[in-house]
Amino acid sequence: MQKVKKGHKYFETQKEDENVLLVARKHWIVYTPAFFVSLMVYILGLVFFLNIGNLGIISSSEPLRAISIVSASLFLLFITLFAYMSWLINYLNVQIVTDEHVVDVDQLGIFNRKISELTLDDIQDISATKSGIFQSFLSYGDICIQTAGEKPNFNFEKVPDPHELSRKLMEVRDEYCDKKN
Repeated sequence: MQKVKKGHKYFETQKEDENVLLVARKHWIVYTPAFFVSLMVYILGLVFFLNIGNLGIISSSEPLRAISIVSASLFLLFITLFAYMSWLINYLNVQIVTDEHVVDVDQLGIFNRKISELTLDDIQDISATKSGIFQSFLSYGDICIQTAGEKPNFNFEKVPDPHELSRKLMEVRDEYCDKKN
């Protein structure tokens, strides 16, 4: 869970008197596959870039050498942008719990965002799961919030410490329902 900033507006429909209690983002392990793929491709591109002068046909022709350097530079730039965009899209996926709502912000692409809100009294049940050795060892997993009626369930995927987060969600929901009644 992330530290909550007082007075910060986390989502567009947040009311002035609505207090943000919890902010959760995906576990850091989510970033590692894209990071390692980007790193390996970046290293290969860098090795090519540094050895352009050693390639026989390219080193003998100045125009080919210039084209190769520009191409390798663009390739390295593309890989850097890919790594950054992968991180940014995962980082912008956030789950927010306020004293009135649960908000799920899914960043599906650079210009594609889905924001779902659920009032706390619509929550019927919350289940947390950790499956597999990695999720158990690194303490991350999924949370499913079952809702009342026809509203879709909320799924928070690969969040840190899902059992603790689900416990806190139930406490917030119970406080909200007690206050409302």
